[in-house]
Amino acid sequence: MRLNLLTLFSSMTLSSILASAACTSNTTDTSGLQKLIHDGGAGYKLQLCAGQTYELSEQLNYTAMNQEISTEGYPTDGTRATLKMVGFNKTTAVMAQDPGLSGAKLMNIQINGNRLDNEDIYTAGGGNIEFGGQNQNQIIEYVKSYDPRGWSCLHLSEGTFNCLNITVQNNDIGPCGRDYFQNWADGISLSCADSLVQNNNIVDATDGGIVVFGAPSSTIKNNTISVKTRTMLGGINMVDVLPWLPEGNFSGTTVEGNTIHGGFATSMGDNSMGPNNASAIIKIGIAVGPNVWFSDGRYGTNKSTGAIIKDNVFSGAFAFGMGVSSAKDFTISNNSFTGNTSFIGTYGPNCTSSSKTPHEPTALLLEPSSIENLDLTLPSDSKFNFVNGTALGLTCFMPPAKDQNSWPYGDGFNSQPSSSSTTSGTGSSTTSPATTQSASGGDGKKSSAFKSISINGIFSSTIIAGILGAVFIIL
Repeated sequence: MRLNLLTLFSSMTLSSILASAACTSNTTDTSGLQKLIHDGGAGYKLQLCAGQTYELSEQLNYTAMNQEISTEGYPTDGTRATLKMVGFNKTTAVMAQDPGLSGAKLMNIQINGNRLDNEDIYTAGGGNIEFGGQNQNQIIEYVKSYDPRGWSCLHLSEGTFNCLNITVQNNDIGPCGRDYFQNWADGISLSCADSLVQNNNIVDATDGGIVVFGAPSSTIKNNTISVKTRTMLGGINMVDVLPWLPEGNFSGTTVEGNTIHGGFATSMGDNSMGPNNASAIIKIGIAVGPNVWFSDGRYGTNKSTGAIIKDNVFSGAFAFGMGVSSAKDFTISNNSFTGNTSFIGTYGPNCTSSSKTPHEPTALLLEPSSIENLDLTLPSDSKFNFVNGTALGLTCFMPPAKDQNSWPYGDGFNSQPSSSSTTSGTGSSTTSPATTQSASGGDGKKSSAFKSISINGIFSSTIIAGILGAVFIIL
C-alpha cells in the first residue's frame, strides 16, 4: 500500500517520539525505577539517560532473568548515567544475587557510592555492586564504580557455591576506600567460580585491587592496577582460604598478563628518584598465601592451593613485588619488572617481633618453611631472584614520608635512573631511601635459558642470585 504524505509524516513523528522516550529520565525516583524493573519481567532493559544522575534512596534489585541496567546508546566515557547512593545508612546501589537472576547485565553506567571525605567506612552492608550469588552468566562491563561506603567497589559472591561464569571486563574501578586503618575497600572482590575478570582499570583501591576468594577455575587477566593518591595494601591478593572448600581452594585459577604499577615520583628529587605527594605505594604487588597477609595465625597451617600466576608485570614503588608464604601446588612463572622500581617501607606498629619479624622490602620474597610443591620460573634477564625470609603480615609496612626521594620516575619523566642505583634484587634498606631498579619483562616463553626453581616439600637453602639458566631442586 502506498503511503500518502500525511501517513508518512505521522509515522516519522511517532518514531521520533518513541526514540526520544527510550531512556528513563532522572525525574523517576528510586521506587519508580524499581517498579519498572519489577514490572518489566525477564529480559527487561532499564535504560537511563546519558549525562543524568539518579539519586538512590534504596538499592535497585534485579527481579528476573536476563535483565539489564545501562545507559542509552552505551557510551563509555563521562556521559554514562550515574547512580548515586544517597539513602541513609545504605551501601549497595545495585543487587543481583537472589536466585533466578542468571544473565543479569550491568553495562555502560557509573556507580557513585557517595562516601564523603570525612566518613568512616560503613561496617555493615555490601559493596557498591553486588552480583553473583546463586546465578550464572552475568555480565558487568564498561562500568565505573567508585567511593563505596562499604568494603568493595564490586563484589561477586559465590552464593551457595553455585555461582558460575560471571564476565567482568572493560570497567573503571576506583577510588575505593581510604588508606587509613580499617577504612580500606577492595576494587574487585571475586568469589564466583569459572569467572573472567579482564581488561579492567583499577586505581586507588586501598585494600586489594583484585581480591580472589578462591573462585576456582577463574581467569584474571590483562587488568591494570595502580596507585596515584592512596596506598594500596595489595595489587592482586590470593590470601583468603575461605569461603571455598577445601580451605584455600584456588584450583585452576589463573592470574596472567596483569600490569601492576606502584607509586611514582610526582615531582623532581635527585637524579634517580623523587618524592610522592601522597606517599602512595602498593605494599604487596601480588600476595600469595594467608600468612603473607595475616600475622595473627588465624588460619593455622592452611594454605592457598593450586593456582597459576604468570606473565604479570610490575613497575613503580612497592614494599614487595611478590610475597609468597603458606602456599601449595602453585605455578609462578615469567613475572617481571619493567621501567623504574623501588622497594621501600619501614616496620609499622603492627609488625611482629623477634623471629617473626618480616623480611625487609624486596622484589620477590619467599618463606621456604611454609610452602610445598611450588614451581617458580623467572625470565632469563630478570634482575631479581626470590629471596628467602619471613613473609608474615607484610601489610604492616609503612611507606616513607612523602617528601623523601624514595619513588622512582615513571616513563617520560625528567630523569633516568643512575647506574649506581641498581642493585641485585635484595631490596632496599628500610632506614634509607630506596634504590631505583630497572628490569626487562622477557618474552614470556619458557626455555632452558630461564631461571627455574622447582620446589618440593620444605626447604631452607638460600637461592643463589645472578646465575641464569640454572635449575635448583631443593628438598
